[in-house]
Amino acid sequence: MNAPNTSPAFAPPPVEEIERRLKWRVLPTLVFIAALLTLLVMGIASLVVKPKHPHGLPDDEDARRAAAALAGHVTVPTNALRYRAAVLGGEVPNRAPDVHALALADAARPALEAAHRRHRGDPRALAALAALDLVRHDYAHAASRFRRACELAPHYAEARLGCGVALALEADRTSEPWQSRALRLQAIAQFAMVDSSEAEYPLALYDRAIVLSDAGQAREAAFWSARYRAIDSTTAWSGALPR
Repeated sequence: MNAPNTSPAFAPPPVEEIERRLKWRVLPTLVFIAALLTLLVMGIASLVVKPKHPHGLPDDEDARRAAAALAGHVTVPTNALRYRAAVLGGEVPNRAPDVHALALADAARPALEAAHRRHRGDPRALAALAALDLVRHDYAHAASRFRRACELAPHYAEARLGCGVALALEADRTSEPWQSRALRLQAIAQFAMVDSSEAEYPLALYDRAIVLSDAGQAREAAFWSARYRAIDSTTAWSGALPR
């Protein structure tokens, strides 16, 4: 049997060298501990702090006055989709607005723009302006405002619903098939992000089934139609969904 190699090249490092390698420098150690504490605080905050679920209108007299003038008098051509907006008084009929309704919407815009300037951080002002964009068939601007509202409050159900409707309507008038399909898929994603606890949830379920059907996703459309009928099996809305 060969004798073990005890030459210096194969000798284990001395104990002092091992201890030196195990010692961390003070500054990197403190930075590492601070990073861990930051992650811990963020994790606790995500569990404790409740997300914002905006509803209604900004706390602004101009916004309330504009909504009072619009509620029940303005319609939105949604092409069979369902949509509701606080500034329009709730769910609106799927019908092109007449001249009087368009005049009311145009007259309300300066007041809502003033409210938005005073409340830049309030997503409800953006959603109110986006609703007027929908009335005017300006779907690109409507989707942009709704998206910005969702960036301020990711759980803002009215803005998620409105953004999905705006994207789907833009898809309907887009001639390029691939672009139209991409817009519909974005709309479906917006509907999917409406929380089930919100009043907009049934409308989002309904619209999701409709747009999935328009996108050629028959199986998924049938699935979400069934989900809608589980919460509404008696109204005319239920009968209008794809099976």
